[in-house]
Amino acid sequence: MKRLVFASNNAHKLEEVRRILAPLPVLSLHDVGFSAEIEENGSTLAENSLIKAQAVADWLSANDTLADTYVFADDTGLEIEALGGAPGVHTARWAGEPACDANNRKKALAELAGKTNRNARFCTVITLIEGIRTAYRQVEGEVKGIITTEERGTSGFGYDALFMPEGYDKTFGELPAEIKNGISHRARALEKLKELL
Repeated sequence: MKRLVFASNNAHKLEEVRRILAPLPVLSLHDVGFSAEIEENGSTLAENSLIKAQAVADWLSANDTLADTYVFADDTGLEIEALGGAPGVHTARWAGEPACDANNRKKALAELAGKTNRNARFCTVITLIEGIRTAYRQVEGEVKGIITTEERGTSGFGYDALFMPEGYDKTFGELPAEIKNGISHRARALEKLKELL
């Protein structure tokens, strides 16, 4: 099996990805010695996902350690219907710098105050780069749901305490990890990634 490197410094994402892709071994950026900041300046989730994967693949190639390696990166966005699809590509830093999950959730609740349409969707785009190839492949996963009127649950991260997926009466923050990891946007994209691998 080739090495599988996840191009993210997000410890929560890494833990979730390792659970979903088990028993495949997933290396972190720390594991391979990558410590540079990657500027995510794309205008879409697909562009940002590619930027991250390509930056890590280029660095590994420059250090002659890209052979027999798959590099993959994800970018995830929350799109709220009543807000015209916001925060979208700005999901992680919607409330400003430094990025703060609690402030992002507060902003979401404030922006939706008084609105009856609380429909939303999470979307994840994963980019996979194999070895020294310049070509890449992308897969996408999504889950639809609603934004609750208050935070519910303490599990997960990001907007999990506000997002209730279709068919459930609990938020991602309330659902056990094994259920969330079976139905989430990231899980659906990772299942497609498994097929590519």
